[in-house]
Amino acid sequence: MRPAQPIRRAVLLALCALAVLARVAAARQGALDADAIYLRAAPAVAAIRIGHDATAGVGTGFAIDARGVLITAAHVARGADRITAEFGDGAPLEAELVGYDARRDVALLRVRPLAPLTTLEVVDSAGVQRGDPVAVIGTPRGRPRVMTTGSVQATGVTLPGQLPGIFIQFDAPVQPGNSGGPLLNDRGQVIGVVVALRRQPDGAAGLATSSAALRSTLPAMADGARLERAWIGLSGVTLGPDVRFGRGAPRGVLVLAVVPDSPAARVGLRGEHNDPPGDIIVAIDGEPIGAWEDLLRVLGGREPGQRIRLGLIRNGTYQELQLTLEARSS
Repeated sequence: MRPAQPIRRAVLLALCALAVLARVAAARQGALDADAIYLRAAPAVAAIRIGHDATAGVGTGFAIDARGVLITAAHVARGADRITAEFGDGAPLEAELVGYDARRDVALLRVRPLAPLTTLEVVDSAGVQRGDPVAVIGTPRGRPRVMTTGSVQATGVTLPGQLPGIFIQFDAPVQPGNSGGPLLNDRGQVIGVVVALRRQPDGAAGLATSSAALRSTLPAMADGARLERAWIGLSGVTLGPDVRFGRGAPRGVLVLAVVPDSPAARVGLRGEHNDPPGDIIVAIDGEPIGAWEDLLRVLGGREPGQRIRLGLIRNGTYQELQLTLEARSS
């Protein structure tokens, strides 16, 4: 069922405002007034509780329109058979999944509040820089409205299988349950949507879909779009000295197994148990593939329905296959 037109109008009005707000108040502050930001922003943040058949989970969301339009992460809401939003000042509100974009990991929800919701302002993240102070408000492990602070570590970050270069990395502590919550600048404005926790040798870092990436997909989600990631249908491993072929083997991805009735299966890709065994993928559309992470990165930039050209080595001979990517269902 298509969402009501007021949702699309609210989204479009917000996007028009962004073009003006992005040029206003450009001066940066050296510190972040955590108390002021929390008092202003926390009432707009909700615990998102979801049910997938017999299981349940929790994430975070935040209101961008007083009439009941919320943002959360796609992996929080996508596929749920029941969604509720809890703002902490009343009974849980039933939420409808209006649309989502799995490649950017964002989703749009609608609730029907009894009174206008407190909202957060989404501003353009194009000017965000390393070292900028940030705050995160969410429901880590189900605890309501916890705020942590830190700074931006990097912009233009890529996550495997997602649209490349759209994530902001930050060091404000986050935990499971923070997904879908706002990443705020020093004025309490949204510059990202928290989607992941990255483990690193020197500790953990949070990752957020940039507000620029969110803005680019909001109109489609408001129209009810369900935008999936591209799927090829295989498992593989980076080829190296410790993987089967020894030193001197070509760099690439050794295909371990192929999912039946998948794009990979339909063009005859071979896993390691076939005879001859194990195709080695070395290129996609002419771009070299040296590792499993390379394959995921390239697929993250493709859409379901696109045709790609796989360069592979089979039984010592280079050849190419064309296949059509499908939508990933999980």
